[in-house]
Amino acid sequence: MFKRRLFVALGIAGVVGATVLNPAAAQAASLTCIGTSFAGTLGTDQSICNGNHYVTMQTNGDLVLREGPSGRACYASGTRGANAAATFNQNIVGTPYVDIVSPSQGRIGRIMGAHRTPHLATNASVNSRGEFWIGYKKIGYC
Repeated sequence: MFKRRLFVALGIAGVVGATVLNPAAAQAASLTCIGTSFAGTLGTDQSICNGNHYVTMQTNGDLVLREGPSGRACYASGTRGANAAATFNQNIVGTPYVDIVSPSQGRIGRIMGAHRTPHLATNASVNSRGEFWIGYKKIGYC
């Protein structure tokens, strides 16, 4: 009986420890999802989410696609800048894009998307298959 209680207690401690040791999973639990797409600005700590997949504008300036509950990163923009935001630009003359802009550094990155003639791209999105799109161009996937 004592061994069984000890095993259960250790199992619970292991689960609690796993939660503490996995910051990506903890971040996933506290996401602010604004929908499955954005056509304006995705601010710091905001995400677009679809099922277990989400694209987050992190506080360090990196735009990251993750899959859920593990929080495994599948795509990252590689940009760095405090309090950055990602802004979708339809750009009807050329190709659509997302600019990543830091208040202190200006533009720190640009991710190019695509239109599909005769249709113009209207947003950046994440779908239920874990694909991150800017207009009609797949940027990353899980």
